[in-house]
Amino acid sequence: MLLPAFLRFCLVGLLSVGLNLALLAFLVGRIGLPYLMACLIAFFSLNALGYLLNKAFSFRLGAVPKLSEAGRYFLVMALSLVANLVLMYLLVDRVGLHYLLASAAISAMLAILNFMAHALFSFRLPGKRKNGLLQVSAFFPVHGGGIEVVADHLARQQANAGVTVTWHAGAREGETVPRSTARLTVVPARYWDPLERRTGLPLPLWSPFSVVRLLADIRCADVVHIHDYLYMPSIAAMVAAKVLGRPVVLTQHIGEMPVRSGLVQGLVWLLNSTVGKLMLRAADQVVFIAGPVMEFFASKMHGAKNDAVLIPNGVDHEVYRPGAPALHGDGDPVRLLFVGRFVEKKGIQYLRECMDLPGVEWTFVGNGPLSPADWSGLEAAPRVISGAKGAQVVPYYQQADLLVLPSVGEGFPLVVQEALACGVPVLVGSTVAATCMNRDPACVFEVDLSHAPADKVRLAVQALAGDKERLRRAREPAQRLARQWSWEQTARSYRELYERLADARLGRQVAGNNEPQ
Repeated sequence: MLLPAFLRFCLVGLLSVGLNLALLAFLVGRIGLPYLMACLIAFFSLNALGYLLNKAFSFRLGAVPKLSEAGRYFLVMALSLVANLVLMYLLVDRVGLHYLLASAAISAMLAILNFMAHALFSFRLPGKRKNGLLQVSAFFPVHGGGIEVVADHLARQQANAGVTVTWHAGAREGETVPRSTARLTVVPARYWDPLERRTGLPLPLWSPFSVVRLLADIRCADVVHIHDYLYMPSIAAMVAAKVLGRPVVLTQHIGEMPVRSGLVQGLVWLLNSTVGKLMLRAADQVVFIAGPVMEFFASKMHGAKNDAVLIPNGVDHEVYRPGAPALHGDGDPVRLLFVGRFVEKKGIQYLRECMDLPGVEWTFVGNGPLSPADWSGLEAAPRVISGAKGAQVVPYYQQADLLVLPSVGEGFPLVVQEALACGVPVLVGSTVAATCMNRDPACVFEVDLSHAPADKVRLAVQALAGDKERLRRAREPAQRLARQWSWEQTARSYRELYERLADARLGRQVAGNNEPQ
């Protein structure tokens, strides 16, 4: 386990600090050596001792020293020393932090970084799996977003096809995560996400131990598949894969993300223009789930290793299928449904203005910081279902007359495909409607969200709710349209990419081994 190893590593570090002070006092105070020479002697002697103690005690790798291993250990410690001096200068001289407080903060940070560097570089701890596919997503499906649902389907489809899969994703303590199987290893990563409630953007920070485990497993993978670039674990996985020479498939699910906060919008633009551009160019193969997402990132793809490909998400037609028609008579209310995260990019805020429409009944399925359960000033509280996941959402689709999802910046949402497969027409923004392959306007209704979106959503909902016959007629075209998607075909397309990249890597290795010495 990494946590016990880290604790042992900290004990060795505390011992080294104590010995360093004692040795400097002896060499300078008793013998009279210049302090710079004393520091040099202490650095080499104590790091030699630290190497032996960490190898045998912290990481339990035996007591026999190896020259290459020791060289890597000293390199890490030399870089750590330089980082310590630079950070002390910045925090004390530039920021004005008290030197003791700065030293404590730097020591804590470097302890974690040094542990990771020694585990992955100096001692090269092995991962848990050998070969196969390593998949990285920010969260598991319990988080409630579409990206993680896609990752779940792909991981299981590939495992069922005989591929060995290791799936790393974020999970809080006590959250339900998918079960591992014979060919699928599920690795929960503990995370902290302090900004999602304030910004509406999930930006999880994984624990150092989870990152170490991720990077160690990447070393043993044939191919790395990253879902969306805009996450800390995605960036860490990309850097590790490039350093270790592992091919990377990057699926970009989300495109433009208009948000009300100018600060957040500026941050997203900056990330897309810098980190996003680098990630797209570094990937061996970029995949987009919808045309508009591909178009949004087209200008950032110059210099990419391969042309991007379009692979739409699938639908499990065994699970998502029509139920009994929801509209039984003219006196029945029109049942309107929202499914997704309660966050700004899903357009949940626009539906607040539709709660007083007559003759409708709303159901909200999902979770997040902008929950309709917290809306005040309504005559009646809306129906909010916060615990339904996967197949548990199907009855709500089947009972609905219309799915309303005025979202922006996310390609073609999975819940739209699921609703159509259940025979439910959908009302979405124009940009989302444009992503629908072979779109049928008889069941995919659109609303322009570029100007006065709340007013336009209200008018569109009101018009559709007032035409029950149109909603009845839309059920059959919805089912017909959804038949074009399947997870089997989606997984097969990805598997072809994995095999091509793995074969190319193997070919490069063989060519390198055959080069004359």
